[in-house]
Amino acid sequence: MGKDTGTTDIMPMPDGQEIHPKGFLEAISFIEQSFANELGGAIIRDTFLTTKQRLEFFEVGFRSSFLSGLISALLTPIAIGVVERYIPIFGDADPSRFDLVFAFMLAVGYSIGFAIFLAYACTKFIGSYTRSMIRNLLGGVVAGSILKAILAFLGFHFLYFVVLSDANMVKGAQLLYKAHLPRRFVMSAYSWIYDFKPVLLTSAWFVVGVTLVFILIPTVSMVLATIRNRKLIKAGLVHVE
Repeated sequence: MGKDTGTTDIMPMPDGQEIHPKGFLEAISFIEQSFANELGGAIIRDTFLTTKQRLEFFEVGFRSSFLSGLISALLTPIAIGVVERYIPIFGDADPSRFDLVFAFMLAVGYSIGFAIFLAYACTKFIGSYTRSMIRNLLGGVVAGSILKAILAFLGFHFLYFVVLSDANMVKGAQLLYKAHLPRRFVMSAYSWIYDFKPVLLTSAWFVVGVTLVFILIPTVSMVLATIRNRKLIKAGLVHVE
């Protein structure tokens, strides 16, 4: 496969060298290199990508999206708390527009940036070899994102309905009284937590929404790249086996 120029521009791989991505950027680099080879005229079947390598791409995608997504999910209640003016940011209880944007980006900035970068990588295929790499990487990303969303959704609901139930909050206030803490402090803490805890439910659904957008961005990018490839093949600009 290659451009219809009568020449090829293929970057050879050393004998015996196999692709084994250890991190997300390394996986993207392998995809870009293989994409360049395919554009240069290399015909590489997807069967050259071994089961071990497919699992490695999946693992890299899963690990990257799950760990980073979980951290972003844990920051979501803080961001929503700032927006709803339960948590002061930069020492100001009445946040400015900049403060609100900063809080919002705290919750979604990394996820959206990661999704855009992944969407770019999802366009780097022509033949079945690079497409297989991307599918396994994207599959791991989607699996990690869904697991993160499920854990965050259940965790926030558990905190709201079990940990911060009315009965538990009353018991907690009684324990603080027994510890001889000032009555005003106990009442203020109880009132703040009682008002703040609905943020946990909002955060649970917010994480689900962000996860859907996160998955949709690279998926749509790959679909558009598939349509692009079909047009290029139909126009005779590239040839595949």
